[in-house]
Amino acid sequence: QASRLKNSVEGFVFCRKMLARSAGRFAGLRQSSPLLAAGEKVRKQSFGYGDHAPAGAPGFGGEHQLHPPETVSNTVKYISENMTNLPKRKEIIEGFGYPGQRHSAGGLCTIGRIYYGPGRYDYGRPKMPKGWFANFFYPVWEFGHLMFVADRWVAWRVLRHILGIAICYIPFNLQMQWNKKMIE
Repeated sequence: QASRLKNSVEGFVFCRKMLARSAGRFAGLRQSSPLLAAGEKVRKQSFGYGDHAPAGAPGFGGEHQLHPPETVSNTVKYISENMTNLPKRKEIIEGFGYPGQRHSAGGLCTIGRIYYGPGRYDYGRPKMPKGWFANFFYPVWEFGHLMFVADRWVAWRVLRHILGIAICYIPFNLQMQWNKKMIE
């Protein structure tokens, strides 16, 4: 009994020392070191491949992009620039996903930004509208602006889930209908 207890204690101490050695060895490694060595800038607020603030990216622009439009001219500019701006290849690819895709870190919400930088409406603190009408409908505008303008890749992700559920559901539903007919 005593020798068995001594061997288990020695084994525990050995495992603890090996674990400490491994932790010390891996603590020196950093994931960003190869990127910094290659001279590539490390992004902190956006994810995905490619530029994080390309020309023509949705959600960037003038005063009419920074908060809900309150005048007719701002509304016309907002609708004409955003509703005619077709989805970019990057948004579709990020929305449907790919193996090894980076994701944003989040606690309550893990929605990241593939386009982010100065000129985007929520860079820093979002500017709130001045009028009561725009403030009253701000949640509706915010949802529509995020899903269909600034972060359109999220709408593609929702579409991916709807299509995936439909593709998986249809065969089961057909089988269920066939079984009901067979039983009757």
